[in-house]
Amino acid sequence: MPTVGSRASQRLALKQRHGPLNLGVLGASNILTPSQTPPSPLSPTAPSTFSDASSRSSSVATPTNDADDLERHSELEAPFSLGTHPAVVFASDRLSDTTYTSRLRTVNVFDFDQTLFQSPLPNPALWDPSFLGMLTSWNYCGTGWWHNPGTLELGPEIEASCWEGWWNEEVVEKVRESSEDPGSLTVLLTGRNGPVFGQKLIEMVTRKGLDFDLIATKPTTVARIEDDAQHQQSLKPTKKIPEALEKYLKVHTFSTKHEFLYNLLLEYPQIRSMHLWDDRPCQVAKFRQIGQEWLDNKMLDSFEITVVKEALLYLDQQREVSLVLAMVEANNHQVDIEKAGGPFLVAGVGALPRMRPELRDLNIWDPYETYVPQERIKIEVDRITQYTGVMFQEAVQKFIRDKIGSQAQSEWIDRPLSLRGKDLSGWTRSDDLHVTLCSRAAPAEFLESIGGLGATVLVEVEALGHYDGRLWAIKVKEMNLQDADHDQRPLHIVAPNGVIYSSLEALKSAYASHGPSSLSTGSRPYSLSILDATKTLHNHVDMNRLGHLVLAKDLVPHILMAYDRTNGARAGDSKLIHQWEPLETSQGTPFPGRLVLVGTIGQRQLLGMKPSQSSSQRSAKAEVSLGHIIKNLLSNKDISGKELGKLVKAVKEEMERLSVENRVANEERIATIAQEICDRAEIMKMSAPTSAAGSPSSSTTSLSPSK
Repeated sequence: MPTVGSRASQRLALKQRHGPLNLGVLGASNILTPSQTPPSPLSPTAPSTFSDASSRSSSVATPTNDADDLERHSELEAPFSLGTHPAVVFASDRLSDTTYTSRLRTVNVFDFDQTLFQSPLPNPALWDPSFLGMLTSWNYCGTGWWHNPGTLELGPEIEASCWEGWWNEEVVEKVRESSEDPGSLTVLLTGRNGPVFGQKLIEMVTRKGLDFDLIATKPTTVARIEDDAQHQQSLKPTKKIPEALEKYLKVHTFSTKHEFLYNLLLEYPQIRSMHLWDDRPCQVAKFRQIGQEWLDNKMLDSFEITVVKEALLYLDQQREVSLVLAMVEANNHQVDIEKAGGPFLVAGVGALPRMRPELRDLNIWDPYETYVPQERIKIEVDRITQYTGVMFQEAVQKFIRDKIGSQAQSEWIDRPLSLRGKDLSGWTRSDDLHVTLCSRAAPAEFLESIGGLGATVLVEVEALGHYDGRLWAIKVKEMNLQDADHDQRPLHIVAPNGVIYSSLEALKSAYASHGPSSLSTGSRPYSLSILDATKTLHNHVDMNRLGHLVLAKDLVPHILMAYDRTNGARAGDSKLIHQWEPLETSQGTPFPGRLVLVGTIGQRQLLGMKPSQSSSQRSAKAEVSLGHIIKNLLSNKDISGKELGKLVKAVKEEMERLSVENRVANEERIATIAQEICDRAEIMKMSAPTSAAGSPSSSTTSLSPSK
């Protein structure tokens, strides 16, 4: 067990990036492989046959001996086979039948998360945005969201129903069609870690009655690298060599899928057609590039890819909070282990697939990046104020959703003209309708200027607007009380309890005897004290204490209604709306009255990581190359400097918004931010003009060989 002092240099070590590596050599002698023998190629294989899902290794590699070298050499001499590929967790018995395999002409490849199955992501309605990146990164918060089995444990009732409502039934039908076609090989290919999720995936698709020929996973997130010093130590154990850094090769999901599909085409050269289903824009763009290469190299005659777009689903909120708090507890326990001189926790350690000779010059594992474990930090979960604004009770929010832009017969006001008649069911609706006045907690002076927390605000609906057909919002203003005597239009005032009043006097009279009663959001009854309230409202109207609709920045006050997340829109884009339309009824006539919503000055709070006192003392010097990360994510490696500059700027702005510093310890969080920005850029390239029918749940592209 190394001491704290002996690991000091390792804790301070930065991640290092390398140029192309000779993976033929690397795979043979430098990547540490699991000692287990690969399973039989033609039977279901449990995750336990692979390497452990995480490594708690010390900074010194286990020495090898002549027997180990001989075993490694014999593995290199063994024939290549998909059946012994470390990604495979299930292979059908049919693949041992040459009569069956000789008929195969097409391979249909299905992704799992957000493609075949609507796997839950962390719910943005619960967590501070800066904390979401930590949850989804594999080297933060325990082993991270995607390496935690609990993220697919949706609850006994849901599992008893065979996950009803969580499957993408359109894609399920395509799987069934493929499995019934004797000329098609049906493959589930996912970026989920095989040792952690392999058996769960087999269980889920089996219970759903889906008949795959192959189920392949990501065999490793990182592969342990034995450096030259360690190799020399194994050859000359008497020679004293300084303790080496614990180092890993990062393995990217697209690289594992690319390598596996290449092996599949080499295994079954009679297959001439490939059809992929996937949801991630950057991966789709890279697959199109690879598909074109396979066509041009005559490895395929046809290549299609279907981009799947589905609305996101989330875990039960109490279940999710309990899961994440357990992850935080595990992370903090690991911090104590490291401070006591114990080993690092590295998630998803496994073996790199052995390279076929045909693939060694193709740079499939590019980008080549090494990862040196960093010292973890303790996480303290606290309520983080997201914004100060005008909040509306649930009854008022229901009125807004039902009467404005609902396309129902009972609606009062129609959507913006360009969105009328379109199916927006796949759009993300705002879970909490409000008017943002300033981000985070309002400074005392500004808070006083808007009336203080709990002040009543009369919000008048003024106009509607949209941004690029992918987001729409309601423009509002503070009701001018002096206009009430001069404007002859009918007045509709929606009170906190949902009752509609026709005059200010009627509203005052109804609430004259109501005393203030503080309450929480009400719709989130958490048992944990830390979640007792996410904002403070007052279910009363005090006309003697009216607040004001004043924004901290020179922006238009508005209520965001919905946005098309699958086509790259995000909530923050609402500030880009510059043209607003007058209110119209569903018959296309001007709305004849005035609509006023009664709200309250309040603050929205979510759960997140409490900032450390030392964060403000850290160096502002950038430690991570944003341009390098972006280039690795994009399919177009020859991106122009101007385009790259725009993406770098967008990533910087998002990092600033999420309070993510440019430090090596935050590299995985930065990569997550860059992935989202790059996905949006790829979506904009792929998006065709939206038809009147609205955004499709999927779109298919067919490629042809270059002339």
